[in-house]
Amino acid sequence: MERLLVVWCPALLEEHERGRETRAFGQVVAALGAVAHRVDPVRPGVCALPTRGPSRYFGGDEALARLVLQAVAAVGGSDDTDPLGAIGVGIADGLFAAVLCARSAVAANAAIVPPGQSPAFLARWPVDALDRPELADLLRRLGIRTLGRFAALPGAQVLARFGADGVACHRVAGGTEGELPGFRLASSRTASTPPGGPDAPVRQPGFWGGTAEADARAARAVAHVQGLLHAEAVVRGRLQGGRGPSERARLIPWGGPGCDGAGPGAPRAGTRGDHRRGGRDARHPGGPWPGRVPPPAPVVVLTRPLPAVLVDVGGHSVGVTGAGMLTAAPARLSVGGQAWATVTAWAGPWPSDERWWSTRGRRRQARMQVLTTGGGAHLLTREGGGWWLEGVYD
Repeated sequence: MERLLVVWCPALLEEHERGRETRAFGQVVAALGAVAHRVDPVRPGVCALPTRGPSRYFGGDEALARLVLQAVAAVGGSDDTDPLGAIGVGIADGLFAAVLCARSAVAANAAIVPPGQSPAFLARWPVDALDRPELADLLRRLGIRTLGRFAALPGAQVLARFGADGVACHRVAGGTEGELPGFRLASSRTASTPPGGPDAPVRQPGFWGGTAEADARAARAVAHVQGLLHAEAVVRGRLQGGRGPSERARLIPWGGPGCDGAGPGAPRAGTRGDHRRGGRDARHPGGPWPGRVPPPAPVVVLTRPLPAVLVDVGGHSVGVTGAGMLTAAPARLSVGGQAWATVTAWAGPWPSDERWWSTRGRRRQARMQVLTTGGGAHLLTREGGGWWLEGVYD
């Protein structure tokens, strides 16, 4: 089993807008190139390098870990805007053990598991470290809470009870195998050429539920564009939590197929193991988000909402009371100073009161859907004493 050094950057596990984390992680990988000839970006915020050659050259695992910490520290800098934050360096036999070792070393910077001692090191970790929630839940109900107790089960019984994936996790938990299936994400270095070389046979698209060849070609093409331009030049959409459609849609740099999560063993948002900068949790799409507009979502979401005027039959402006009710039934709508349109139907409002405890950050809004003559469907927002057009439905 290959002995690896893993660099764990908790603040870079999740990609955000503008590609700041992607650029910082690229600098980390580039800095490690001065220490080892091969550096593998495993997934955002996690990279690994084999220790056999570098450890012999620099005088042992301890010396190698010190050099890696110095190289990464030179990338991070010392100002308050440092995107790296705290990092961990771990050395162990196998990628899985090395990742857990690096995670445990975030506070102490570096941790080393002696050669051949990875099974003993893994034995004390909880079964949640396998990042298989259903398997972990079942094991806990059976009274099996650590990787050591899971590894002690007979392999034949594991296969019969948990299937092939359970056997793979069982072998990793016992230190027989070094890596969980699906842990690595495809990177731009590996996605440019299909497995087996450029002349590898083309797979049947979607055969047996596998990845279609068209998907693989698309991933290689996108990785090639990133190589020609830069990491943040290619972005993808991601749905996050929020009340309005503009809050829920985000564009983040594309990091390879299946790059939504931080990977097996990564801390979940909102848990004590979340070491991301500032301690801010990710906006979970599942909510709850009181005041969220129900589906369907608008087809067009304006980056800059347009001012609108909504009046009743008497020409008086329609408002929203403190109890979240309209002051009158809407009759006409004008957007951006254009001609009036008759309101034929409406729904809402959906009020929201964000940061009600803050004197400066408090934001009170109310959204409603309005249908006008000619089939126009609009998403309006009431804020600051006025109405704004936030989105348009198809």
